Amino acid sequence: MKKNNTLLGYVAIMFSMLFWGISFVWTKQLLNADFPVCTIVLFRLLIASVIFVTFFKLRGKLERIRRGDVRQFLLLAFFEPFLYFIGEDFGLKYVDASFASVMIALIPIVVSVTMYFCEHEPLSWRLLVGTLISIFGIGLMSFNPSNTLSFSWKGFSLLLIALFAAGGYSVLLVRLLKNYGPVTVTTYQNLMAIPLYLPLVCVFDLHHWNAIQWTFSSVFNLVCLAVFCSAGAYMLYSYAAKQISITKLSVFTNAIPIVTILIASLLGLEVFTAQKFIGIFIVVLGVLFSQMKNNVKTAQNGAEC
Repeated sequence: MKKNNTLLGYVAIMFSMLFWGISFVWTKQLLNADFPVCTIVLFRLLIASVIFVTFFKLRGKLERIRRGDVRQFLLLAFFEPFLYFIGEDFGLKYVDASFASVMIALIPIVVSVTMYFCEHEPLSWRLLVGTLISIFGIGLMSFNPSNTLSFSWKGFSLLLIALFAAGGYSVLLVRLLKNYGPVTVTTYQNLMAIPLYLPLVCVFDLHHWNAIQWTFSSVFNLVCLAVFCSAGAYMLYSYAAKQISITKLSVFTNAIPIVTILIASLLGLEVFTAQKFIGIFIVVLGVLFSQMKNNVKTAQNGAEC
């Protein structure tokens, strides 16, 4: 039974990465329709919350949160989606996309170290080496010799915030999944993030709303982002986290650029080159290597967080 659950966990994480990979294409199309970044995330959260609360509440699948766990749910929503998207999306405004992709690829290492100190989860040398291999592949996929790499401390600092958020989210997710199901965690995570985004939308986005192009395509993209990414992908990721070590799962986030490149190439938005093919091969190799079982003794338990 445990082996079957593990297999289902890997299936869930692969679909989660698929949805998150496609999300960049849907988001790009919304940005082209003059949707501000925070507005996109807010509508994603609103649509996902309405669907989840309505559907799962009627089916009795939504668990009641214990009073003592409310703070942890609030912190979970604060780390992701709020703080993570703030760091990643705004960080991309100040640094080259290639540099940002390599920075975000450090998430598995950040998650591993955070879990080591906070949850006593042993460090795996295979996971760390596999992550470094996948980072090299991502750098190869993203690198364009004709472009001049740009760097700014502001962008670097914002991307560090995204990495910090990913580590905090992982610790809280593991703790909450001990008492709640993936549906409950995902639903309240989205709900509690809505009031966090409202002030940002009011301050930075409202004066841009007149320029938004409300078309069937833009509504379709918003609904897809809400259903498949804000709801589906996070729920699948949470389910996988119950079956597989979250440090192993985090390495799969480095496969997201692969999905994005393949979908963009199929839609004619990007040219698929031999360099990208080699980069994809290296990323897959790194992810597979990270999932292998250690035959040597892993690091001893870390100090309590």
